[in-house]
Amino acid sequence: MAEMDDAVLRFLEGDQEAFGQIVRRWEKRVYNLSWRMLGNREDAQDVVQETFLSVFKSLKNLRDPGSFATWMYRIALNHCRLRRRSRASDLSLDDSASGQTGDQGKVFAGMPAAPQDPDSLEILDIVRKALTGLSEDHRTAIILKEYLGLSLEELADVMDCPLSTAKSRLYHGLRGVQHNLKRMGMK
Repeated sequence: MAEMDDAVLRFLEGDQEAFGQIVRRWEKRVYNLSWRMLGNREDAQDVVQETFLSVFKSLKNLRDPGSFATWMYRIALNHCRLRRRSRASDLSLDDSASGQTGDQGKVFAGMPAAPQDPDSLEILDIVRKALTGLSEDHRTAIILKEYLGLSLEELADVMDCPLSTAKSRLYHGLRGVQHNLKRMGMK
């Protein structure tokens, strides 16, 4: 991910059409991150649009074009957090009106679209449930490292924390998944 994106350089040099190439090159990755963080396709699509609008408005202020990907992922994560907070307040208002409590039944979408194979569906459901009980920081670390393939250094950059903190979040997140799987009867 540390490689220089030529479309970013062209855009920074004034080629407005290069932004379309940036979007085409990165939209699937931003969508996957957003969907895995939010668990809702419509929200993920909205976050993709919000992310690229923010990128378009702020790209000229990027100090190091080589850090474009981590900068963009950070923007996407911020939009995911805002969307989740907005959803949580909407849910709490809806739940209190209907007499329900909390976010029951909401499953974290930590995996790609489900395959049709029943065994794979069961595994996906188990992993989703194991990820659901983790803190946002631990889930984010796992998604960035294990699903998006970021290095630990890139993970620290995206999460805007020291490398040791990124390592700790990943370690504790994976331990949390392991603990949740054991509680669910998995070995």
